[in-house]
Amino acid sequence: MTSSFDDRGRVTAGITATAQADKKPESTSTSTRRKDIYNDWFGAEAEARKFVEEVKMA
Repeated sequence: MTSSFDDRGRVTAGITATAQADKKPESTSTSTRRKDIYNDWFGAEAEARKFVEEVKMA
């Protein structure tokens, strides 16, 4: 799931990748001049969908 928060207060979020793995990948974040970008991984797709909706309500 990738989300971004820009300096104007705009938020975007969506499920950008899914994978089956023995171990959940580590979540990462990146800051640019104009926005912060977060790549979060979840144990189940339902968890990711719920989090996307929560982020969009922020």
